[in-house]
Amino acid sequence: MAKSYLLYRCGGDGARTPVVFFSADSEEEAREAPTWLRRHHPENDLLHLGPGDFFEIIEQSKCSPEEWDSAVEKLAANAPKPG
Repeated sequence: MAKSYLLYRCGGDGARTPVVFFSADSEEEAREAPTWLRRHHPENDLLHLGPGDFFEIIEQSKCSPEEWDSAVEKLAANAPKPG
């Protein structure tokens, strides 16, 4: 059964930025998401790590509803507008 996950980009400076939320059938598939996303969306600068940066992947059920909703709202606010 698919589960929902948040992908964060974490910086050496302590910054933690939501990149995308997605569904995956397993934790293994979720761990492959950054590689797949980088390959299919090379224009997304958040998917390219700098020195000291790393990705954090959190399953929705292991995240507070407030954190999940806040991240989804940030992603929606930064999404490209159609038109």
